[in-house]
Amino acid sequence: MNGNPLFFTSRFRVLISKSGFLVIVLFPLLSIGLFFPLHAQTNELFLPFPETWNKDTANSGMEPTASSSPTNSNVSAKPNTNSNSSVSSNSQSLSTTSTETNGETPGSSLASNNQTSVTTKSKPVEKKKKKKEVVDPSQASFQKGKAYLTRDQKKSAESEFADSYGKEGEAAKFSRVENSNLFGLDGKDKESSGLVEKQEDPDLKIKTQFELARSLDRIGNPDSEEKAYKEYLKLVTEFPKHPELTPRSHYAVAILLIRKKEFRSAAHQLVSILKNFKESAEFLPAHYYLGKIYESSWDERDLERSLKYYQLYMNGMEGKTSVPGYDFKKETRERLRVLGSSI
Repeated sequence: MNGNPLFFTSRFRVLISKSGFLVIVLFPLLSIGLFFPLHAQTNELFLPFPETWNKDTANSGMEPTASSSPTNSNVSAKPNTNSNSSVSSNSQSLSTTSTETNGETPGSSLASNNQTSVTTKSKPVEKKKKKKEVVDPSQASFQKGKAYLTRDQKKSAESEFADSYGKEGEAAKFSRVENSNLFGLDGKDKESSGLVEKQEDPDLKIKTQFELARSLDRIGNPDSEEKAYKEYLKLVTEFPKHPELTPRSHYAVAILLIRKKEFRSAAHQLVSILKNFKESAEFLPAHYYLGKIYESSWDERDLERSLKYYQLYMNGMEGKTSVPGYDFKKETRERLRVLGSSI
Protein backbone atom coordinates (compact mmCIF):
# COMPACT_ATOMS: atom_id res chain seq x y z
CA MET A 1 0.00 0.00 0.00
CA ASN A 2 1.34 3.47 -0.87
CA GLY A 3 1.82 5.86 1.99
CA ASN A 4 1.43 5.28 5.70
CA PRO A 5 -2.26 5.47 6.48
CA LEU A 6 -3.12 5.70 10.10
CA PHE A 7 -6.21 4.41 11.82
CA PHE A 8 -7.06 6.16 14.97
CA THR A 9 -9.23 5.24 17.84
CA SER A 10 -10.08 7.31 20.89
CA ARG A 11 -6.87 6.25 22.67
CA PHE A 12 -4.53 4.13 20.36
CA ARG A 13 -2.81 4.30 16.98
CA VAL A 14 -1.83 1.53 14.56
CA LEU A 15 1.09 1.90 12.16
CA ILE A 16 1.43 -0.12 8.96
CA SER A 17 5.03 -0.19 7.74
CA LYS A 18 6.13 0.17 4.12
CA SER A 19 7.40 -3.43 4.02
CA GLY A 20 3.87 -4.73 4.21
CA PHE A 21 3.95 -6.08 7.71
CA LEU A 22 0.92 -5.33 9.62
CA VAL A 23 1.40 -4.78 13.25
CA ILE A 24 -1.77 -5.16 15.15
CA VAL A 25 -2.02 -3.96 18.61
CA LEU A 26 -4.76 -5.64 20.43
CA PHE A 27 -7.07 -3.26 22.02
CA PRO A 28 -7.46 -3.78 25.67
CA LEU A 29 -10.77 -4.84 27.01
CA LEU A 30 -11.45 -1.33 28.10
CA SER A 31 -10.98 0.02 24.59
CA ILE A 32 -13.37 -2.65 23.27
CA GLY A 33 -15.95 -1.51 25.74
CA LEU A 34 -15.39 2.07 24.72
CA PHE A 35 -15.50 1.33 20.99
CA PHE A 36 -18.91 -0.25 20.84
CA PRO A 37 -20.85 2.62 22.50
CA LEU A 38 -19.86 4.76 19.53
CA HIS A 39 -21.93 2.47 17.31
CA ALA A 40 -24.51 1.26 19.92
CA GLN A 41 -27.51 3.25 18.60
CA THR A 42 -29.62 0.92 16.49
CA ASN A 43 -33.25 0.65 15.51
CA GLU A 44 -33.77 -2.28 17.85
CA LEU A 45 -36.54 -1.81 20.42
CA PHE A 46 -35.98 -2.56 24.10
CA LEU A 47 -39.17 -3.35 25.91
CA PRO A 48 -39.40 -3.73 29.68
CA PHE A 49 -40.01 -7.11 31.27
CA PRO A 50 -43.62 -8.29 31.28
CA GLU A 51 -43.93 -7.83 35.04
CA THR A 52 -42.78 -4.24 34.82
CA TRP A 53 -44.95 -3.66 31.71
CA ASN A 54 -48.10 -4.90 33.40
CA LYS A 55 -47.37 -2.84 36.48
CA ASP A 56 -46.64 0.33 34.50
CA THR A 57 -49.66 -0.24 32.33
CA ALA A 58 -51.96 -0.72 35.31
CA ASN A 59 -50.60 2.45 36.95
CA SER A 60 -50.65 4.66 33.90
CA GLY A 61 -53.80 3.21 32.23
CA MET A 62 -52.24 3.71 28.77
CA GLU A 63 -52.25 1.25 25.86
CA PRO A 64 -48.89 -0.24 24.73
CA THR A 65 -47.49 1.36 21.64
CA ALA A 66 -44.89 -0.30 19.44
CA SER A 67 -43.34 3.04 18.54
CA SER A 68 -42.00 3.64 22.13
CA SER A 69 -38.20 3.69 22.42
CA PRO A 70 -36.04 3.43 25.59
CA THR A 71 -33.83 6.22 24.28
CA ASN A 72 -36.82 8.57 24.11
CA SER A 73 -38.22 7.94 27.55
CA ASN A 74 -39.10 11.55 28.07
CA VAL A 75 -41.11 11.65 24.88
CA SER A 76 -42.97 8.43 25.72
CA ALA A 77 -44.81 10.12 28.55
CA LYS A 78 -46.76 12.33 26.18
CA PRO A 79 -48.66 9.58 24.33
CA ASN A 80 -50.30 8.63 27.66
CA THR A 81 -52.49 11.72 27.63
CA ASN A 82 -52.93 11.48 23.91
CA SER A 83 -53.90 7.82 24.10
CA ASN A 84 -56.50 8.57 26.76
CA SER A 85 -57.91 11.38 24.71
CA SER A 86 -57.76 9.20 21.60
CA VAL A 87 -59.68 6.46 23.39
CA SER A 88 -62.32 8.90 24.52
CA SER A 89 -62.43 10.54 21.11
CA ASN A 90 -62.66 7.14 19.48
CA SER A 91 -65.48 6.15 21.79
CA GLN A 92 -67.23 9.42 20.99
CA SER A 93 -66.71 8.93 17.26
CA LEU A 94 -67.97 5.37 17.53
CA SER A 95 -71.09 6.49 19.38
CA THR A 96 -71.61 9.28 16.86
CA THR A 97 -71.10 6.89 13.96
CA SER A 98 -73.49 4.35 15.45
CA THR A 99 -76.07 7.07 15.93
CA GLU A 100 -75.66 8.18 12.32
CA THR A 101 -75.64 4.63 11.06
CA ASN A 102 -78.62 3.46 13.02
CA GLY A 103 -80.51 6.44 11.70
CA GLU A 104 -82.93 8.82 13.23
CA THR A 105 -84.96 8.81 16.36
CA PRO A 106 -87.61 6.12 16.86
CA GLY A 107 -90.31 8.56 15.90
CA SER A 108 -88.66 9.41 12.60
CA SER A 109 -88.03 5.74 11.78
CA LEU A 110 -91.68 4.97 12.44
CA ALA A 111 -92.69 7.85 10.22
CA SER A 112 -90.48 6.60 7.41
CA ASN A 113 -91.90 3.09 7.79
CA ASN A 114 -95.41 4.46 7.65
CA GLN A 115 -94.57 6.43 4.52
CA THR A 116 -93.11 3.33 2.90
CA SER A 117 -96.16 1.26 3.73
CA VAL A 118 -98.50 3.92 2.41
CA THR A 119 -96.55 4.19 -0.83
CA THR A 120 -96.55 0.42 -1.25
CA LYS A 121 -100.30 0.24 -0.79
CA SER A 122 -101.04 3.08 -3.17
CA LYS A 123 -99.39 1.46 -6.20
CA PRO A 124 -102.00 -1.30 -6.78
CA VAL A 125 -104.73 1.34 -6.59
CA GLU A 126 -103.13 3.21 -9.49
CA LYS A 127 -102.95 0.01 -11.54
CA LYS A 128 -106.62 -0.70 -10.92
CA LYS A 129 -107.51 2.77 -12.14
CA LYS A 130 -105.64 2.16 -15.37
CA LYS A 131 -107.46 -1.11 -15.97
CA LYS A 132 -110.89 0.39 -15.32
CA GLU A 133 -113.21 -0.41 -18.21
CA VAL A 134 -115.08 2.31 -20.03
CA VAL A 135 -118.82 1.73 -19.90
CA ASP A 136 -120.61 1.91 -23.25
CA PRO A 137 -123.52 4.35 -22.78
CA SER A 138 -125.55 2.60 -25.49
CA GLN A 139 -125.07 -0.94 -24.18
CA ALA A 140 -127.72 -0.93 -21.43
CA SER A 141 -130.54 0.24 -23.71
CA PHE A 142 -129.53 -2.31 -26.34
CA GLN A 143 -129.72 -5.14 -23.82
CA LYS A 144 -133.10 -3.92 -22.58
CA GLY A 145 -134.41 -3.86 -26.14
CA LYS A 146 -133.26 -7.46 -26.71
CA ALA A 147 -134.96 -8.50 -23.47
CA TYR A 148 -138.25 -6.92 -24.57
CA LEU A 149 -138.03 -8.75 -27.92
CA THR A 150 -137.85 -12.11 -26.14
CA ARG A 151 -141.27 -11.26 -24.63
CA ASP A 152 -142.58 -10.02 -27.99
CA GLN A 153 -142.96 -6.47 -26.63
CA LYS A 154 -141.99 -4.77 -29.85
CA LYS A 155 -142.98 -1.21 -28.95
CA SER A 156 -140.90 -1.23 -25.76
CA ALA A 157 -137.99 -2.80 -27.63
CA GLU A 158 -138.22 -0.20 -30.36
CA SER A 159 -138.07 2.60 -27.78
CA GLU A 160 -134.99 1.11 -26.07
CA PHE A 161 -133.15 0.60 -29.36
CA ALA A 162 -133.87 4.21 -30.33
CA ASP A 163 -132.48 5.36 -26.98
CA SER A 164 -129.38 3.22 -27.57
CA TYR A 165 -128.35 4.65 -30.94
CA GLY A 166 -129.27 8.13 -29.68
CA LYS A 167 -126.26 7.83 -27.30
CA GLU A 168 -123.85 6.86 -30.09
CA GLY A 169 -121.97 4.12 -28.24
CA GLU A 170 -120.51 0.90 -29.60
CA ALA A 171 -123.86 -0.92 -29.33
CA ALA A 172 -125.68 1.84 -31.25
CA LYS A 173 -124.93 0.24 -34.63
CA PHE A 174 -126.51 -3.04 -33.52
CA SER A 175 -129.56 -1.18 -32.21
CA ARG A 176 -130.02 0.34 -35.67
CA VAL A 177 -130.06 -3.14 -37.20
CA GLU A 178 -132.77 -4.25 -34.75
CA ASN A 179 -134.92 -1.19 -35.24
CA SER A 180 -134.67 -1.38 -39.01
CA ASN A 181 -136.43 -4.74 -38.71
CA LEU A 182 -139.04 -3.42 -36.24
CA PHE A 183 -139.73 -0.32 -38.34
CA GLY A 184 -140.19 -2.52 -41.38
CA LEU A 185 -142.72 -4.70 -39.57
CA ASP A 186 -144.64 -1.56 -38.66
CA GLY A 187 -144.54 -0.36 -42.27
CA LYS A 188 -142.11 2.47 -41.40
CA ASP A 189 -139.86 1.83 -44.37
CA LYS A 190 -138.71 5.47 -44.57
CA GLU A 191 -137.54 5.51 -40.94
CA SER A 192 -135.83 2.19 -41.47
CA SER A 193 -134.08 3.47 -44.63
CA GLY A 194 -132.79 6.41 -42.59
CA LEU A 195 -131.15 3.97 -40.14
CA VAL A 196 -129.46 2.20 -43.05
CA GLU A 197 -127.89 5.46 -44.21
CA LYS A 198 -126.52 6.21 -40.74
CA GLN A 199 -124.59 2.95 -40.54
CA GLU A 200 -120.89 3.57 -41.17
CA ASP A 201 -119.69 -0.02 -41.00
CA PRO A 202 -120.14 -1.61 -44.49
CA ASP A 203 -120.96 -5.04 -43.11
CA LEU A 204 -123.57 -3.71 -40.69
CA LYS A 205 -124.98 -1.41 -43.32
CA ILE A 206 -125.84 -4.27 -45.68
CA LYS A 207 -127.19 -6.27 -42.75
CA THR A 208 -129.46 -3.37 -41.77
CA GLN A 209 -130.69 -3.18 -45.37
CA PHE A 210 -131.44 -6.89 -45.37
CA GLU A 211 -133.41 -6.64 -42.11
CA LEU A 212 -135.50 -3.84 -43.61
CA ALA A 213 -136.35 -5.91 -46.70
CA ARG A 214 -137.06 -9.07 -44.72
CA SER A 215 -139.34 -7.29 -42.23
CA LEU A 216 -141.41 -5.83 -45.06
CA ASP A 217 -141.57 -9.27 -46.65
CA ARG A 218 -142.86 -10.83 -43.43
CA ILE A 219 -145.90 -8.55 -43.27
CA GLY A 220 -147.44 -10.64 -46.05
CA ASN A 221 -149.69 -8.16 -47.83
CA PRO A 222 -149.25 -7.20 -51.52
CA ASP A 223 -148.19 -3.63 -50.66
CA SER A 224 -145.48 -4.68 -48.21
CA GLU A 225 -144.30 -7.38 -50.64
CA GLU A 226 -143.71 -4.76 -53.29
CA LYS A 227 -141.73 -2.66 -50.81
CA ALA A 228 -139.75 -5.74 -49.78
CA TYR A 229 -138.97 -6.54 -53.42
CA LYS A 230 -137.57 -3.04 -53.93
CA GLU A 231 -135.40 -3.27 -50.81
CA TYR A 232 -134.09 -6.72 -51.79
CA LEU A 233 -133.36 -5.48 -55.29
CA LYS A 234 -131.52 -2.49 -53.84
CA LEU A 235 -129.35 -4.80 -51.75
CA VAL A 236 -128.28 -7.08 -54.64
CA THR A 237 -127.62 -4.20 -57.05
CA GLU A 238 -126.34 -1.22 -55.01
CA PHE A 239 -124.39 -2.93 -52.25
CA PRO A 240 -121.13 -4.88 -52.61
CA LYS A 241 -121.52 -8.63 -52.88
CA HIS A 242 -121.81 -10.26 -49.50
CA PRO A 243 -121.04 -14.01 -49.24
CA GLU A 244 -124.14 -14.64 -47.10
CA LEU A 245 -126.65 -11.82 -47.45
CA THR A 246 -126.49 -11.38 -51.24
CA PRO A 247 -127.46 -15.01 -52.04
CA ARG A 248 -130.08 -14.91 -49.29
CA SER A 249 -131.60 -11.84 -50.91
CA HIS A 250 -131.72 -13.55 -54.32
CA TYR A 251 -133.30 -16.57 -52.69
CA ALA A 252 -135.88 -14.45 -50.80
CA VAL A 253 -136.84 -12.56 -53.97
CA ALA A 254 -137.32 -15.88 -55.81
CA ILE A 255 -139.65 -17.23 -53.10
CA LEU A 256 -141.59 -13.95 -53.09
CA LEU A 257 -142.02 -14.12 -56.89
CA ILE A 258 -143.04 -17.79 -56.80
CA ARG A 259 -145.86 -16.84 -54.41
CA LYS A 260 -146.92 -14.28 -57.00
CA LYS A 261 -146.60 -16.97 -59.73
CA GLU A 262 -143.98 -14.92 -61.54
CA PHE A 263 -141.95 -18.01 -62.40
CA ARG A 264 -139.67 -16.57 -65.06
CA SER A 265 -138.37 -13.79 -62.80
CA ALA A 266 -138.07 -16.24 -59.89
CA ALA A 267 -136.00 -18.64 -62.04
CA HIS A 268 -133.70 -15.76 -62.98
CA GLN A 269 -132.95 -15.06 -59.27
CA LEU A 270 -132.27 -18.76 -58.56
CA VAL A 271 -129.95 -19.14 -61.54
CA SER A 272 -127.92 -16.19 -60.23
CA ILE A 273 -127.27 -18.23 -57.08
CA LEU A 274 -126.17 -21.30 -59.09
CA LYS A 275 -123.71 -19.23 -61.11
CA ASN A 276 -122.25 -16.88 -58.51
CA PHE A 277 -122.68 -18.44 -55.05
CA LYS A 278 -121.87 -22.13 -55.27
CA GLU A 279 -120.56 -22.21 -51.69
CA SER A 280 -123.63 -20.58 -50.16
CA ALA A 281 -126.26 -22.32 -48.05
CA GLU A 282 -128.88 -21.47 -50.71
CA PHE A 283 -127.10 -23.30 -53.54
CA LEU A 284 -128.82 -26.73 -53.16
CA PRO A 285 -132.24 -25.37 -52.12
CA ALA A 286 -132.17 -23.27 -55.31
CA HIS A 287 -132.19 -26.58 -57.27
CA TYR A 288 -135.28 -27.71 -55.42
CA TYR A 289 -137.18 -24.51 -56.24
CA LEU A 290 -136.13 -24.63 -59.88
CA GLY A 291 -137.63 -28.13 -59.96
CA LYS A 292 -140.88 -26.72 -58.59
CA ILE A 293 -140.87 -23.85 -61.10
CA TYR A 294 -140.51 -26.18 -64.11
CA GLU A 295 -143.13 -28.53 -62.68
CA SER A 296 -145.65 -25.70 -62.26
CA SER A 297 -148.27 -24.82 -64.85
CA TRP A 298 -146.96 -21.97 -66.93
CA ASP A 299 -145.82 -21.40 -70.48
CA GLU A 300 -142.35 -22.89 -70.03
CA ARG A 301 -143.34 -25.94 -68.01
CA ASP A 302 -140.76 -28.73 -68.47
CA LEU A 303 -141.17 -31.92 -66.40
CA GLU A 304 -137.89 -33.46 -67.59
CA ARG A 305 -136.00 -30.36 -66.52
CA SER A 306 -137.93 -30.37 -63.25
CA LEU A 307 -136.93 -34.02 -62.64
CA LYS A 308 -133.30 -33.16 -63.37
CA TYR A 309 -133.24 -30.33 -60.77
CA TYR A 310 -134.89 -32.57 -58.16
CA GLN A 311 -132.29 -35.25 -58.77
CA LEU A 312 -129.41 -32.77 -58.52
CA TYR A 313 -130.75 -31.60 -55.17
CA MET A 314 -130.91 -35.16 -53.78
CA ASN A 315 -127.42 -36.00 -55.05
CA GLY A 316 -125.99 -32.87 -53.48
CA MET A 317 -127.62 -33.58 -50.09
CA GLU A 318 -126.04 -37.06 -49.71
CA GLY A 319 -123.81 -37.14 -46.65
CA LYS A 320 -124.68 -33.58 -45.63
CA THR A 321 -126.42 -32.39 -42.50
CA SER A 322 -129.77 -30.79 -43.15
CA VAL A 323 -130.07 -27.10 -42.38
CA PRO A 324 -133.37 -25.98 -40.79
CA GLY A 325 -135.45 -24.10 -43.36
CA TYR A 326 -133.47 -25.63 -46.25
CA ASP A 327 -134.39 -29.30 -45.85
CA PHE A 328 -136.60 -30.46 -48.73
CA LYS A 329 -135.56 -34.10 -48.99
CA LYS A 330 -138.96 -35.49 -48.07
CA GLU A 331 -140.82 -33.31 -50.62
CA THR A 332 -138.21 -34.03 -53.30
CA ARG A 333 -138.52 -37.81 -52.90
CA GLU A 334 -142.27 -37.50 -53.34
CA ARG A 335 -141.90 -35.37 -56.47
CA LEU A 336 -139.34 -37.80 -57.93
CA ARG A 337 -141.72 -40.67 -57.37
CA VAL A 338 -144.61 -38.82 -59.01
CA LEU A 339 -142.63 -37.47 -61.93
CA GLY A 340 -140.76 -40.74 -62.48
CA SER A 341 -143.99 -42.65 -62.89
CA SER A 342 -145.54 -40.02 -65.14
CA ILE A 343 -142.64 -39.53 -67.51
